[in-house]
Amino acid sequence: MNNMSSKILRSLCLGLFIHVAGTASAAGPVPATGGVLPSGENSDQLSWQHFIAVITPASKSQVVFETWASDPDIYTPTPHWPTPDQAKNKKLRPGLLQLSKAPHALAATKIDGKCGPVSQPKDGNFPVAGSTPPPQPLKLAAPQPCYAEEVRRNRPSYDYLVGNGLNTQAGLAKAYQKAKSSTWRVSLPTDSVEVKADWVPIETIVDWLAANHVKKTVAQVKAQYYTTVSDGTVYGLVSFHISSKEIPNWVWSSFEHQDNPGRCDTMGCYDSFGAVKPKILPAPTASANGQYGSCTKTPAVAKLFKAAQLDGVWQNYCLKASQIDYVAKNGEALMLGDSFTERIAAGVPILQSSCMACHASAAVNKDGSPFTTLLNTNPMGNVTLPTETVSVDFIWGVINLLQ
Repeated sequence: MNNMSSKILRSLCLGLFIHVAGTASAAGPVPATGGVLPSGENSDQLSWQHFIAVITPASKSQVVFETWASDPDIYTPTPHWPTPDQAKNKKLRPGLLQLSKAPHALAATKIDGKCGPVSQPKDGNFPVAGSTPPPQPLKLAAPQPCYAEEVRRNRPSYDYLVGNGLNTQAGLAKAYQKAKSSTWRVSLPTDSVEVKADWVPIETIVDWLAANHVKKTVAQVKAQYYTTVSDGTVYGLVSFHISSKEIPNWVWSSFEHQDNPGRCDTMGCYDSFGAVKPKILPAPTASANGQYGSCTKTPAVAKLFKAAQLDGVWQNYCLKASQIDYVAKNGEALMLGDSFTERIAAGVPILQSSCMACHASAAVNKDGSPFTTLLNTNPMGNVTLPTETVSVDFIWGVINLLQ
């Protein structure tokens, strides 16, 4: 075990002694439903504007976010902004939120270019190789039913992280000392935008839908999902997170493909700007992993889609909700979790999911190593970091340093 792995393991063992304020009371957490920013902007409208901006075509084969720097481009001693050819050569990998819960595996495995198993397949009736039900894969393009992920950051984010040396452990150790000895803090510029995309092989999507009573062919799935190719495997986009720095605690939004089984389970779906039906309540638990129908777009979003000349496939993606606060007006913790990314891939129940609280727990220790204790407690509500750590402004990219 290397030094960093030992520190992370010790950090995990301290979890019971860390205080997280504002957690849900007996009444439980309540859904995040966006709101109005100090600027007067509606967070749902802002989320759609960012979504459309990052999926606008950048070339015949790429949209804008696919041209940005990925975490492997950034978290290295030799960071670089990708050239168009480099950006096309995608190297997807399992999600770091999932792998952070097994630091030994994360530190020991080079995961670029790999598609890995999800943490909780049963929660979404997600296919598992050799099991029935769900049915065995019909024509897997990957070794097993799996998923892969990419995190990309726009140029202002990249320039700040690299310019301040926040992409290496040594640089983060210096940032720690600077933050402790002055008023300087890690704080990305207000035009920072970051995305996390979760991809599933097309054939696995077919089997996943079939396991939840939705029959579609490979050709239909290819036509209805935005797709990418990595190491010869064709993937469909199932979930998409966006975070933007208009406010100090960032604006968080989660988009999902409308066919995701259980898309609005547990917390419902809320979109006051882009959906003709702005509020969808969750189905009873007994009906979990059902379909919630199409998210027909409002005239306002339809107009933005047309102006950006978006491919029709993007009509199939829905805003689940946006989050701009830790807690509701009644003091209850706010929840926002993706039905695939958190619930199935990372194994974090929606009732224990909060985009803002999860990222607020991002910090580093004195030596610049990632502090992951709070992350592994699934924080909800207001987050209080230990005084011996330094916040890295909601950026969990530091977990890449365990690689």
